Amino acid sequence: MFGVLTYILILAALILGALRKPPIAVAAVLCLFGLKQWGQDTSAFLATHGQLTNFVVGSVTLVAVIQSAVRGRREARRISGVEWLVLALYLYALVSVSWAPDWSQSLEQWTKQGPYIITVLLLAPVLLTDFDAARSALTWTALTGGYICAVALLLGHWGSRGLLIYGDATESETNPLALASLAGTAFIVSALSLSRANSMRMRLTALCCIPLSLAVILRSGSRGQLLAAGAGLLIAAPIAFRPKGARAAFNIVIAGILIVALGVWASTLVAVDAERWSKGESEEQVGGRVSNAAKLLSATASDPATAVFGLGNSASFEVIGFYPHITVVEVLAEEGVPGIVLYLSALVLTCANIWRMRFMLRERDVQTNTLAMLAGLFVFEFVLSCKQGSLLSSVYVFAYAITLARMSTAGSLRAASGPPAIAIGGAPRPRFSNLLR
Repeated sequence: MFGVLTYILILAALILGALRKPPIAVAAVLCLFGLKQWGQDTSAFLATHGQLTNFVVGSVTLVAVIQSAVRGRREARRISGVEWLVLALYLYALVSVSWAPDWSQSLEQWTKQGPYIITVLLLAPVLLTDFDAARSALTWTALTGGYICAVALLLGHWGSRGLLIYGDATESETNPLALASLAGTAFIVSALSLSRANSMRMRLTALCCIPLSLAVILRSGSRGQLLAAGAGLLIAAPIAFRPKGARAAFNIVIAGILIVALGVWASTLVAVDAERWSKGESEEQVGGRVSNAAKLLSATASDPATAVFGLGNSASFEVIGFYPHITVVEVLAEEGVPGIVLYLSALVLTCANIWRMRFMLRERDVQTNTLAMLAGLFVFEFVLSCKQGSLLSSVYVFAYAITLARMSTAGSLRAASGPPAIAIGGAPRPRFSNLLR
């Protein structure tokens, strides 16, 4: 009963928060799979109606987008290059279904992933209009995700790796990778919240969230999530902590020691399957995925037309029986040269946006810290897409890419980095004084 009540309270808090401040709906999107699995573990109704959480979160996000449009200023905004590239990639992938080996099976995959594409890729980034909106969404994500990790660890009914589905006689488990992905997201945001740009209360909260999220990753045996979280933090930490000077270097060293210490402590809180983390099993699974990827690429290269234009989206289900788990390989094989050019161009342009904003925001600690979180989460999701992703399921990668592109627009950067106006005699002073006057 307590578990169901907790689910209701978490969902209600996200709904009310989104109605009050639309960007908080993004936190509901990022916590979707973790909250859904917690509900399936604690309620027979939620176990048999697994799509209910999806429907509620999608509806809340749509309402938040409408509400944000009504409240916001009606001004034209130029669509970024990343957005055009991502849109073109997904449109081309949809068109390529027409020449896939089994187009009905390919359309079935689009039907399954369609709601996530709409909610995560098209709606959620619209709510992150500036750095303040992104910061609110990420703070709520860390707090909500950390709380879900806590109740899952303390009150969840665990199977071998995932949470047990309530009332299932066969003791089926929820997808451990989905819950671990939420934990990885909460970990990155929390770890980067240790920088000086955050309040002491937020830093203390982060110290609680870090071991909880790492414990969930370890308990679920999600090696990829641990590696991806480390990669995301490694890339984002220099942005957030800016190691220039002795004091900054000292701060980043202290933060690193704290994170490692909390990680070691987290490993003592849960039962860790040593065999799961062994080198032999890891190499065997990596080898299997590389082998399947090679089979898919071989099928693509067998015909000149498919070598250029690809086999067609989701053709891997016909060729090797399932998706190859490596998104970049899948895009090359199924969408061919046009697809891989669009895919890589979007990634390169996103990296360029991060690099440019890092220097333009160097005097603004809070905005720089938010940039670091978005960059770390982008890297986190990209690494995951290289071990468990497909184009249709890698929506979080492109959602962060689009968000970063929105943050890099001239208007957002001026608002974040421009000096504040100073009131003189009741009238605002212009940011750039007229020197000829």
